Amino acid sequence: MAESIDYEVGIADAEYLLAQYYRRIQKIDSAIIYFKQSALRSNKSGYTLGSSIANNGLCRVLYLLGRYKEAEKACNSALNSLKNKTLDNDLGYMTKADTHTALGTIYLRKNSIEKAQENFLTVDSMHKNKPLRPDVIAAAYQNLGGIHLDLNDLTLAENYFYRANDEFQKLPPKAAEYYLNSNNVELGKLEFKKEDFIKADSLLSNCYTFFKKIGDEQTLSELTTTLALIKIERNDFRKADDLLNEAFTLHEKNGFVLEAATDAVELAKIALLKKEFKSGLNWADKAGKLNLTLNNSVIKKDQALVLADLYSQLQNYEKAYTYQVIGNAINDSLNQVQSAEAIREIDEKYQSEQHSREIKLLKAENEIVEEQTRNQRNLLLTGIGITSLGGVFVFLLYKNRQKTNKKLREIDALKTNFFTNISHEFRTPLTLISVPIQESLEEKDLSPEKRKHFEIAQKNTVRLSSLVNQLLELSKIDSGNRKLLLQKDTPTQMIAAWSESFLYLAEQKNLNFKTEILDKKTEAYVDSDALENITVNLLGNAVKYTPYEGEIQLNVSLEKGYLTIRVKNTGDGLTNAQIKTIFNRFYQTDGQNEGAGVGLSLVKELTELHGGKISVTSEVGKWTLFEVLLCVNKAKLKNAEIKQTKNPQSLIKVPELGVNQLGEEEVLTLIGKELPLLLIVEDNEDVRILLTDTFKKEYEIVQAVNGEDGILKALETIPDIIISDLMMPIKDGIALTNTLKNDERTSHIPIILLTAKAGDENELIGIETGADDYITKPFNQKILKSKTASLVDLRKKLQSRYSQEVILKPKDIAITSVDEKFLERLQIILDEKLAESTFSTEQFSQDLHMSRMQLHRKLKALTGLSASEFIRSQRLKLAAQILKSTDINISEVGYSVGFNDHAYFSKCFKEAYNCTPSDFAEAKKSD
Repeated sequence: MAESIDYEVGIADAEYLLAQYYRRIQKIDSAIIYFKQSALRSNKSGYTLGSSIANNGLCRVLYLLGRYKEAEKACNSALNSLKNKTLDNDLGYMTKADTHTALGTIYLRKNSIEKAQENFLTVDSMHKNKPLRPDVIAAAYQNLGGIHLDLNDLTLAENYFYRANDEFQKLPPKAAEYYLNSNNVELGKLEFKKEDFIKADSLLSNCYTFFKKIGDEQTLSELTTTLALIKIERNDFRKADDLLNEAFTLHEKNGFVLEAATDAVELAKIALLKKEFKSGLNWADKAGKLNLTLNNSVIKKDQALVLADLYSQLQNYEKAYTYQVIGNAINDSLNQVQSAEAIREIDEKYQSEQHSREIKLLKAENEIVEEQTRNQRNLLLTGIGITSLGGVFVFLLYKNRQKTNKKLREIDALKTNFFTNISHEFRTPLTLISVPIQESLEEKDLSPEKRKHFEIAQKNTVRLSSLVNQLLELSKIDSGNRKLLLQKDTPTQMIAAWSESFLYLAEQKNLNFKTEILDKKTEAYVDSDALENITVNLLGNAVKYTPYEGEIQLNVSLEKGYLTIRVKNTGDGLTNAQIKTIFNRFYQTDGQNEGAGVGLSLVKELTELHGGKISVTSEVGKWTLFEVLLCVNKAKLKNAEIKQTKNPQSLIKVPELGVNQLGEEEVLTLIGKELPLLLIVEDNEDVRILLTDTFKKEYEIVQAVNGEDGILKALETIPDIIISDLMMPIKDGIALTNTLKNDERTSHIPIILLTAKAGDENELIGIETGADDYITKPFNQKILKSKTASLVDLRKKLQSRYSQEVILKPKDIAITSVDEKFLERLQIILDEKLAESTFSTEQFSQDLHMSRMQLHRKLKALTGLSASEFIRSQRLKLAAQILKSTDINISEVGYSVGFNDHAYFSKCFKEAYNCTPSDFAEAKKSD
């Protein structure tokens, strides 16, 4: 047996060596086959080290092919093979470290920065415990440096790059030279960011010489563009021109169209600076042709503006004007113009009302000035009085201060009332505008042009409604009526969920949306409404102002009683003058910008209310960073109340999927006492947790991770309501709605769809599929809770009505055609079998082809009664009908409707109608 195992191990090693051979001669398909065979054979033989080495090799090959998902799986297999080993073996220890490096690199390509960083830091920890090969630890340091360079943490990035260089120097001379130059490219970029152009120029010029010598075109094209930008900063336009020409040639040759188009635009700008205008026109034309396939708006804008400058210098002012208009138009939109017009109209409409209020404010302020003058006179008279009048002085001072404070409060109240009244006045006309628009959009024969116009109008009514809400929030803060309502929660988890809502919007602009959210399980006291307002406003602004194919970074952490939120985006940036006024109400950086300038003012007010501060830094033409620091220590927060939660002991819970753990009768008994059952279907874990936390006090929660899982759990538990995401793997929200609304067992369940896919067309698809409501992300939690409660309450009202029906009338009762068919089948069964004393809930459920649980939940939702209660109720109603219309012997009535015990029939009848069957019959005869 031992010889057989050794034989298998030998073959596994041979297959691994074959794989490495094929990898080196670039026969990748053969290499993959042999790596897989070696791993499989090693697993069967219990040869864990061989399995790990083979999977490590497989991971690196798949990574180079761009098959990141398969590469990640191979890396995890390699690590799992070594999980339970002591790793005394140097090869095993090195393989583990190398695999973590490979896995970190994969996560970098997938933009999972937090996971990438975690793997590289693992390698660093292993190196401190036991020195690793220089190339392995250096690769980890270099990647960590790159991560911190992207995050603009330049000091830490520099530290890691130099540590990488220290390790690269230990390699054999030729390898050391290559890796040191690769790392110095990153150091050159770092110095460029630090604006040390001399040092950056020196580093990258040396790297340029080396990679030019060895013919590494990929690295050369990458560093050449950066080096050219450095030359421009140093006013060396001739050298910058040469470098950009070279970069353009390399990018065009290797099929990097976006990079080539960018180089062409920069070359046009250099030609303008060098006054070589015809050359500039030629490069701008090349940029335009390359951009035909990309349709990149940034390049289109830059090309138009540089053409405007070129034609202006050539004194062709007509063309210069045309291109200037085109360039400016790319930054504008019809919505922005209409928003500005809407705000101006509102301003004109309420100008007279505001003027009258200003007169009142001015009058009140004059009264304060007069009051202060009287105060001074009183103080003077009192000052020359004798000591015995000290008490009078104090009294007068106190009274005068009271009067002054009263006037100030009146002014504040007047301002608050003004904001509140004008905001509420907006709501009615907005509603009157919105409803006809919605009705028009529902028309199927609406022309595309009219639909577009109505959608624009609807979008702007929503924006104005949002502005009204923000103004109300600001007025509450001004008046001191806005208090913090603190609750212990996991704030970073909530932010993670809210940020997920912006992914779709970011994808629409092809933005690189990076998130690093730490401490997700750490609890702290926060006002969730304030936190949501802050987060949504900052991320909304970032998405709005980041140019096409730009980048947004969200970093969140929680430590030492403070929550830190950092939102950074590329773009035009802000000047120092703009930074000073950015938080002023109604301030806009540009008159053409969409919005009314309320959002950031509200963010600042809420941040300060939460015991925090907000700051903004920016580099013009490059990036803007907003940083919010919120106090989450309830002891330090003033003007705050702690939100009281319900006593968990008072809530009777059924285990989430506990049907198999309890007897069926026990489950049915418990369900009668439990909270409404809510099914949450959402593939994003953070959003699932946020929704669960939002509803856990009012509902029993069941969770599903995708549409298919949601369908299975809906059929198993028959919830009272479902909240589902629209875009999910395997089956989406539309498929889930379509399936459940066409199944008798679940057709009655209200469904709310959540989606980041905004637009009336998408909403119409959701509603037409059968969804009861459609809410766009980022959703307001209060509105979602209110809509959910309304749908559940509507069901309860329908239950109350249906439970009074003597004979079910499907067309009156049914919500959907599927419900109607179900009720028709149910009525046929009742007509045939209700009078049989042996007719039970078991037979009832079998005849309807449902489980007892499904029938129970279905009838409970429609009538508020369990299956057994429903049968008894229908028998008693039928008995009452017989007693009204016939003179049959009362002792026989019970038997005729399925009761085989007259005493029990009389007892049940009295409970239902508050009188005995005999009294009921006599009363009807006398009517």
